[in-house]
Amino acid sequence: MEAIIAHPAKGAKRSPARKTAAKPQLQDEAAQLQASALQILGFMCSELAETGLDDIPGAALAAYEANSVVFVLRNPDEIDEPIGVLVALEQLHQHLDRTALCLEAATGLDLPVAVHAFGLVDHIDQFSKRLHAALSGLPAILEDLRALTTFAGAKPFRDRPTPPIRRVERSDDELKDTPVHEAGRTGKVLALQCTWDVGVVAEEIVKLGDWLEDYNPATLEGLLRCYGLRIQALNGKLMAYLDGDGTTAGDVHRELFKGSRPFRGEEE
Repeated sequence: MEAIIAHPAKGAKRSPARKTAAKPQLQDEAAQLQASALQILGFMCSELAETGLDDIPGAALAAYEANSVVFVLRNPDEIDEPIGVLVALEQLHQHLDRTALCLEAATGLDLPVAVHAFGLVDHIDQFSKRLHAALSGLPAILEDLRALTTFAGAKPFRDRPTPPIRRVERSDDELKDTPVHEAGRTGKVLALQCTWDVGVVAEEIVKLGDWLEDYNPATLEGLLRCYGLRIQALNGKLMAYLDGDGTTAGDVHRELFKGSRPFRGEEE
């Protein structure tokens, strides 16, 4: 018996392809990664709020409000009308901007507090911008959200967004030749970057203690020597900033990035 085949009517159009729903696993992963990224952001904002800015007009309040935005995002049940993540991240940027303005306007600011506060504002701003970009592009760039939740991802990396406040009207070449302790916010951020990188290397050394059996003695010796020299070099540049010994911003930048990132001045 011949098979009966139904042919489409003349001029009939194909049905549009059905859109495949996003896989539940990806949705679950996105939600988990978003929660982890907000947790990291929360830790940083809490640290900023506890830095000790009470004597700087407006700075403590702005830092507190920045911390409150992230707290609400992480605890939506605490308020009657939950706010969207992207909107909240934009509000966070505004509070960080105000914090930086208050810091810049302050006089006689204690140096360690200044370095720590300026660096935190800059770091939180970078992280929140990357988080905003990742969430705006989900699921196409889910990998960006994954990267943010790693230890390395929580640190600044090559695609560094422009920090919120840029006021010093000097060219990159002028800043390169300026002593790092006189290079304004660029100098402060470079000094804090040294401390962050030392922290990363120190954490890797601590991990070696748990993985000793995974390395042969020669490899272990090489790693420890490499890590030790890196800490020594970065600490030297940090002390140059604190001592004001004339080391330039360009010198510190070269030591930090070894030519892998172009020098960026404090352009408007």
